[in-house]
Amino acid sequence: MNRAVSKHLELIRRARQGDEKALGQLLDGHRAYLKLLAQRAVGGRLEARVDSSDLVQQTCLSAFKNFQSFDGDDEAQFAAWLRKIHEHKISDTIRRHAHTQKRAVGNEQSLDDSRMAAVADAVVSSPSQRAMRDEQAVILAAALATLSDDQREAVRLRHLEGCTLAELAQKFERSEDAVAALLKRGLENLRKRLRH
Repeated sequence: MNRAVSKHLELIRRARQGDEKALGQLLDGHRAYLKLLAQRAVGGRLEARVDSSDLVQQTCLSAFKNFQSFDGDDEAQFAAWLRKIHEHKISDTIRRHAHTQKRAVGNEQSLDDSRMAAVADAVVSSPSQRAMRDEQAVILAAALATLSDDQREAVRLRHLEGCTLAELAQKFERSEDAVAALLKRGLENLRKRLRH
């Protein structure tokens, strides 16, 4: 058993015994992952109205209050449990903001597409596959969080959101060559952090 796995197991054990500091450490270790999920979910039209950090805070508060309902044994199960809470917070927020906006066909379509993708993912994946993917996503999000703001945002937008170089150049107000160099540095730094 590697050191990171045993540390998570120890934190879960201590949190079950009522150690709030251990639970806080567990939640802090997943903040980058939760923020990445929130940014993907509220990107586009809602990005200006919804702060992904607020969503993460709401999720962590809910998880803290309801930790007794967690019945898993390991970090992957904890990440899956936390993701489920987070998805509910995100859905509630999207639903609340969708009702306050004028209803447009484009808005309804984008929400339906994201729900359909989530359902398809749940049907195709087994629980163990989802748990492994969650665990890998936590590791990736933590590594992304160590990058500079520009590198992190460029990598996230290009490789997780599918933005083109032209779109990134416009967003960062730089040339496509400059954005490509930023992406290259970001990916190199990300690879280094993932190796350790």
